[in-house]
Amino acid sequence: MALTGDLAAAYSATGGAWQQGPGRIYDRLAQVLVAGSPVPLEGARVLDVGAGTGAATRAVLAAGAGAVVAVDAAFGMLAHHAADRPPAAAGDAVALPFADDAFDAAVAAFSLNHLPGPAAGLREMARVTRRGGALLVASYAADDAHPVKAAVEAALSARGWTPDPWYVTMRAGATAGLATMEHGNAAAAAAGLDASVEVVHVPFPDLDAHDLVEWRLGLAQHAPFVARLPPAERDALAADAVRRLGDRPPPLIRSILVVTAVSP
Repeated sequence: MALTGDLAAAYSATGGAWQQGPGRIYDRLAQVLVAGSPVPLEGARVLDVGAGTGAATRAVLAAGAGAVVAVDAAFGMLAHHAADRPPAAAGDAVALPFADDAFDAAVAAFSLNHLPGPAAGLREMARVTRRGGALLVASYAADDAHPVKAAVEAALSARGWTPDPWYVTMRAGATAGLATMEHGNAAAAAAGLDASVEVVHVPFPDLDAHDLVEWRLGLAQHAPFVARLPPAERDALAADAVRRLGDRPPPLIRSILVVTAVSP
């Protein structure tokens, strides 16, 4: 995904923790993205760009796709339960290792937001997708926020966690890339696409304080640090984060930017 080496390594080290925590959220968001496909996906051969542990892969298969190929720069994410997943390749979103028109559709669920220039990723997705095929992209919107983020980072910092440089850089550019309608439209236009761009709010009313903390602890910026803690200290960290958040936090509502288009 055009990730720096440090970022790709962090995601590679996260696989299992990702699926146990963030996975349940990303699976739902991927379903929302795929449900907005501008063309049917039944029987389609689909490329999952920045596939991670397979949220979008599962969503497109549930929508009737005939076959999926996953690609990600973080090999460790692709390796998670690889035997139970479709074929995968390590690769860069701005130089996809596939021929022109190789797929009927391409999906990128929360991966192109890691690119300094998302339009390059959109162009590559269009290149490998046949004319008339679906292009589906999701990112986080600028207004996506919840107090669990601060609670977890405070609990982590109290135990010696400091953000890696890649995370500092990514956080500093959190309102760029694909975070607003303006950015989404600009990226689509630069990629030569006539796209639909909208902000969608996805509620998660079933997640309690413990679930929310597990979500944040499983993210790539936190999981490698958490994995090095003894089990008792890991449990104390989670309990501290829940205490800081409170037993009755506001419901999680994720705000995402969805870009959909038909490949020209």
